[in-house]
Amino acid sequence: MPSPHSKEDWKAHIEPHLSESLRTVSDRITQTPVVQEWLREASMEAAEGLGSVSGIQGEMQGYLRMLDALEDRFPALLTAVEELTEGCGHVDLHWRPMNPNFSRVQVTFDRDFTVKLFVRLTAPTPKAARTVLDTVAKALPEGDPFPNRPNTVTGLVAHDGSCIGVRVHEHLAEDGRGRYRNFTLLPDDQDSIGNLSDTEAPQRLLHVLAPADSSSSVG
Repeated sequence: MPSPHSKEDWKAHIEPHLSESLRTVSDRITQTPVVQEWLREASMEAAEGLGSVSGIQGEMQGYLRMLDALEDRFPALLTAVEELTEGCGHVDLHWRPMNPNFSRVQVTFDRDFTVKLFVRLTAPTPKAARTVLDTVAKALPEGDPFPNRPNTVTGLVAHDGSCIGVRVHEHLAEDGRGRYRNFTLLPDDQDSIGNLSDTEAPQRLLHVLAPADSSSSVG
């Protein structure tokens, strides 16, 4: 796998996968040769620097050392992620001090829910909002949902520097012969907006994420 170096290299390396799976984005970053080499070297240096400090305190100190080293070593990656996520996401490290070979570099969003994918709303229109919701729904787990236990997936949607969580629920129809979906919006500074039907969700998404434009938008 080629090793990206510039901001544009990193963007090309990870941008196509943000709207599919953040796990894949983490794989793309972590498995590049320059990151693999850095993980090996930085893990040893962090472990040696701990001295007699152990336990949770030692792990936290090691993590902070690693994170500082990551930011110093890959500034172009940090800038690429910030720009691709419109300032909503950042690069983080899942450090495994007892098994550094399993450490990972990842993109996170500091929300109180698990984000599976990241999507940009390209325009404040119902058509673009519909595309965003469909993109999040594509990441739903395969297989039929259980009665009273829908399949769910949560993505983060960005527009013009603002981000909102979008959770898709896929239910089994009462007759057991089909499925239907509804949506929950998860604003960062407001109560969640739940039980939105497939038809009303696009306009509600626009109303929260792009209120200045949604009232005059057309499909």
